Amino acid sequence: MARKPRVEFEGAFYHVIARGNQRQDIFRDDQDRTTYLERVEHYRKRRDFKLYAYVLMSNHVHLLIETQRIPLSKIMQGIQFTYTQYYNRRHRTVGHLFQGRYKAILCDRESYLLELVRYIHLNPARVRKPNDPWKYPWSSHRAYLGERTPVEIDTKLVLGQFGRALGQARRAYRKFMEEGIGQGHIDQYYEVVDQRFLGDEEFIEKVDKRTQGREVEAGGPKVPFGRLLEAVAKEHGVGASELTGLGRRRQRVRARAMLVYLAREWSKVTSKELAGRLHRDASLMSRLCAMYERDRNKQAEARIAYLLGKKISP
Repeated sequence: MARKPRVEFEGAFYHVIARGNQRQDIFRDDQDRTTYLERVEHYRKRRDFKLYAYVLMSNHVHLLIETQRIPLSKIMQGIQFTYTQYYNRRHRTVGHLFQGRYKAILCDRESYLLELVRYIHLNPARVRKPNDPWKYPWSSHRAYLGERTPVEIDTKLVLGQFGRALGQARRAYRKFMEEGIGQGHIDQYYEVVDQRFLGDEEFIEKVDKRTQGREVEAGGPKVPFGRLLEAVAKEHGVGASELTGLGRRRQRVRARAMLVYLAREWSKVTSKELAGRLHRDASLMSRLCAMYERDRNKQAEARIAYLLGKKISP
């Protein structure tokens, strides 16, 4: 059965599961885990999403995310691409690190927030890790007990359901976690409606009304790649054919890097399609994107957006 498009809108609440390709390990040591969390925190700040829980296992990760203006696809694209680039460079490997398309389940936050936080934090206890989840260093559980974690966790919503006083709420949360130790795999959190939803019929109807029965393009309408190519070329004073050709002059490389970055942000073109249109290896797309991201020209982006009639946030 073909996978259906993701439903994306501001305020959407997802349980994300990203697995290693062919279920291989995606973390070899603590440096890898630390780097992955640094990537998550970088994009949390940059893409402005709320993170309620995470856990890193050897061959997969769980993230509990609520999006704001930026859609989940852009968030995960940034995290996965830049971490894969780091991993392949450090371990001298090539190819895909993650298994195709990550799983993203749109959940009813009101009904499942607490249970999903507990399920994610108790993941280590289900696979021969310490039974006490606070002894496992690579989850966000410790943030709920007042300890610092590499990624900023939004704990207020969860703890607020356990009491007004912070100390009381943390004790009640910890008891709630302890009551869940011993739970096995919960199929309900994976066997979802229409391959995409965790919630009752009323929740799905609300989502359908909110999106008007279609998948919303968060962040505004997408720009056709051809128009974007012409606009970027004009901004840099070069011809469009020069950006799709094989030249390596510095000005062209800089323009090409901007084009790759904006294509990922503003158009529907995939990395594979982008590589084909630019006549370059797909692995180069992430490097160009990262190169431009380190030193963005927001004034130039604003001029290009104006030329294309696209609204962008400051």
